[in-house]
Amino acid sequence: MYLSNRVNHAHKFTTPRAMIKPPTMAMPRSRSRPHAAAAAAALALVAILVISFAPTALTVNRDEFKTCAQSGFCRRHRAHASLRVAHPDPASGPTWSIDPKSVDASQLSLGIWSARLISSASAADSPRLALTVSTLKSGAIRVQVADRQDPRVKEGKVVDVAGYALSHEPGRVEYKHEAAGSGSKDSVQLKVGDSKVDIKFSPFTIAVTGKDQPEAVVLNARNFFRFETGAPTSAPPTSSATTTTSDSAEVSPSPSSLSVADQWLAIDHDAAGSETWKSHTDAKPYGARSFGFDLQFAQTSHVYGLAEHASDFNLPSTRGEGARYTEPYRLYNLDVFEFELDSPMALYGSVPYLVTQGTHGSAGALVLSASEMWIDIERHADSLAAHWMTESSPLDLVLFTGPTLADVHTQYMHLAGYPTLPPLFATAYHQCRWNYNDEKDVKDVDAGFDEHDIPYDVLWLDIEHTDGKRYFTWDAAKFPTPQKMLDGVASKGRKMVTIVDPHIKVDSAYHVSSEASSKGLFVKRENEGEGAFNGHCWPGDSNWVDFLDKKAREWWAGLFKVDKYKGSTLDLFTWNDMNEPSVFGGPETTMPKTAKHVGGVEHRDVHNLYGMQQHRSTHLGHLQRTLSSASTPLSAIHRPFVLSRAFFTGTQRYGAIWTGDNDARWDHLASSTPMLLSLGVSGITFAGADVGGFFRNPDAELLARWYAAGAMQPFFRAHAHIDTKRREPWVYEEGKVKDAIRAAVRRRYRWLPYVYSTFFDAWSAGKPVVRPLVMEFGATDKRTWGVQEEYMLGDAVLCKAVTRPGATSEQVYLPSSGGAGAGWYDVGSPGEPWTYVPKGGKNVSVDVTALDTLPMFVKAGSVVVARERIRRSSAAGITDPLTVYIALDANGEAAGHVVVDDGKSFGVLGGAVVDVRMKMANGKFGAKLGLPKVSQYDSDKAVDGEWVSQKREINVDAKVRGEFLDKFGGVRVERLVIVATDDKAWSKVKRVQSGASATDSKERSWTVEKQGRMLVVKEPGFALRDSAWVLTIE
Repeated sequence: MYLSNRVNHAHKFTTPRAMIKPPTMAMPRSRSRPHAAAAAAALALVAILVISFAPTALTVNRDEFKTCAQSGFCRRHRAHASLRVAHPDPASGPTWSIDPKSVDASQLSLGIWSARLISSASAADSPRLALTVSTLKSGAIRVQVADRQDPRVKEGKVVDVAGYALSHEPGRVEYKHEAAGSGSKDSVQLKVGDSKVDIKFSPFTIAVTGKDQPEAVVLNARNFFRFETGAPTSAPPTSSATTTTSDSAEVSPSPSSLSVADQWLAIDHDAAGSETWKSHTDAKPYGARSFGFDLQFAQTSHVYGLAEHASDFNLPSTRGEGARYTEPYRLYNLDVFEFELDSPMALYGSVPYLVTQGTHGSAGALVLSASEMWIDIERHADSLAAHWMTESSPLDLVLFTGPTLADVHTQYMHLAGYPTLPPLFATAYHQCRWNYNDEKDVKDVDAGFDEHDIPYDVLWLDIEHTDGKRYFTWDAAKFPTPQKMLDGVASKGRKMVTIVDPHIKVDSAYHVSSEASSKGLFVKRENEGEGAFNGHCWPGDSNWVDFLDKKAREWWAGLFKVDKYKGSTLDLFTWNDMNEPSVFGGPETTMPKTAKHVGGVEHRDVHNLYGMQQHRSTHLGHLQRTLSSASTPLSAIHRPFVLSRAFFTGTQRYGAIWTGDNDARWDHLASSTPMLLSLGVSGITFAGADVGGFFRNPDAELLARWYAAGAMQPFFRAHAHIDTKRREPWVYEEGKVKDAIRAAVRRRYRWLPYVYSTFFDAWSAGKPVVRPLVMEFGATDKRTWGVQEEYMLGDAVLCKAVTRPGATSEQVYLPSSGGAGAGWYDVGSPGEPWTYVPKGGKNVSVDVTALDTLPMFVKAGSVVVARERIRRSSAAGITDPLTVYIALDANGEAAGHVVVDDGKSFGVLGGAVVDVRMKMANGKFGAKLGLPKVSQYDSDKAVDGEWVSQKREINVDAKVRGEFLDKFGGVRVERLVIVATDDKAWSKVKRVQSGASATDSKERSWTVEKQGRMLVVKEPGFALRDSAWVLTIE
């Protein structure tokens, strides 16, 4: 009954959008005006539901989502850990060891060492677990454990998650092998470069030691390793302590009622077979196939990552003394309505990667599994422990070590893949709400930005723009001429985005539904012979495209061609929402784990991959719109822009994500920074939070502060729920609020050359656009290890959002980097002289009385670039002149760069790009114009190697570069601003030269203006077509 579904999902029914359409109830096609009299019947139902369930609208309904105690495999592994802590003697319970007879060192030259694992509790079929330890060219160590008798392997139903998550098949390097102990039966040491891998046989442990890092990370240090190979064979204990899954409290065997041996046995039998939660039964046809293991990190208490959680950047403990949480961190992509803060609950995306920073350096771990997982964090006096519990084997673990967090991040990105290069418009400001009602509304909003002198680049349309939630269609009554609408917006250099979700309305007259059905491209039911899995989402009865199927991905990509997606143009881009996947009425509002993907693979094994594969498919579709053949010129291939809500390791290769449906509250504004930092260290750098909060109505001060914060975050989009008041910046009567919003948006456009260059750094070298202070300064300043309210934007700029109502001042911590570059410059407001803070490692107070204020500092020794002319869109100002700020350190030196390209194509791969690397020293400023330095993978076997968007090389084509310089070579520097630590440091400019080379340069005329410590050189004559710039001062 639908009524029971509504009761179970009461939190989904506080708004019309979350209503599941009953087949017997007539609902209005349009819900963009839910309060209209014409919708009286629907309104009456909504009113009843809102009154009935009003209390649940205030926060997440926890009853809709499992706890660890309600998840059988999590409960078993946690109970195992608790029992092991109580009885640490390996002989007291099941212990896994390496069988010395099985050791195979014959492939050390290929970087592979292998053996078999045997359990003290195993029957005659032991040893059945295959252990492989390999060393990767990136410097990481890979540990793999698989059940040799797993029936899923024999049936071809084990998914190679690494093949989806990693950018390429990682290369390996040769081991050096040194046996230790008695006759090589006790341990072995493998050496590669500066790292050592010490493997002890019984109980087995694997310790990775980096340079000057004693045992940086140890696998199975606490003997928590547990690997399930199906239903347990031994008879369960007779005590009633054996349980099935509970909906409430955690149940574990009572020490008083069972012997220790029986307690271990009881754990194995606890919900190992069929499991029921609420009305949903998980049959688990292959039995219990989970695994768990512990990692110990030496000399640290700081750990980051495990995105996505609304928690601190330095993840709080979940077990042990001082634990903040009682639940482990959960990674299981879910549609969480009104998520709560300071919680380890699962959210929309999952990146099973964590990284530490400690006294002896940094270490990290990546688990290549796409199934549900839980992770406990526990701190000890001199170490930090993580206990990983994952539903589906095999185990595929990558361990990283390095002297700094930045070094470990480089290794990680080398495997997970570098972010795709976004088009320029995507890095500017986006205006969105659910929903802009019709073509007139779009035209009025577009004109409103021009009328109020506020730039923007992208206007978004939510689900109401479609014909009855049929994606790739338009509501003909509200959007009768979509191409004309798109062309009108594009005439100002702007773009539009429409939403395209993965659920497809069941309708034989709907071409997307009929095509996918006839081709067999939908996810199947548990019994595949019964056809496509059927559930409910916005359109009512729906099927879900099987994006694990390559044929389905290619078919989906083809839907985005402009001749297929009627009414679309090349100026229309895409938003993939609800792709966790969200299934109304499903277990935890998602797809049953027993649903089947291509090849009969269970959904449980690939759940966290699903959204990323839709993202990937849509990205491919955007590529194919302009990539007609292998001979298509690079400059004619447009770069995609696709936003996704769900994500996984590797999502950065396909586009952007956002933090989900946040709330118009000050604490949600504050939480956006640590959430983005967690995403950044997890490799997903193109991310943002809905400005203003999705739910409810922000007050004017909160909205203004949120714009100020969002303006310097990677993905800058305002978004709002359908039931909220309109929030376009000009609707606020109070002038200072509109002015503050305008100033914040204009700040983004002013600094867009610098921001865009940080996206190039992400693409070329994997550096996050927004970085935690620990990544930049962790080696010299331990205070940065716990900072989460501030971030570095690129190499040079430090920002801190104002997240308190009524704030007039803000304390900003300026890190210490040591040496001459230890100072900072307070940027202040446009036109104001910068102030100098000579030494970091301390807090400074910033006046934030003005609502548009964002405390922003430039690191001494940096060169940053801006555009002072603010146009209506980024495209309108793409050839406007630049202003270069040279922020000198105490030695009078500075360095930095800016990247300029066409902002839209892959011509960059053919040399249609200029990377201007600037440096000042000894009174002389110089610049060299070259190409971005691009990091390379260590293998030709790139997962998406055929895609131009994944290419990692710039091969200069003379024609391509020539055409680029014809258009962009005239981009000039209109101001050079030299900012000195002392206002008496420099008095005048002696010489300005530029030309094709340093030896073939011409004297230029200039004018100079002194503003305190700032020396402004106007019109120095530098242009992008020149390969050398020189300016001498005295």
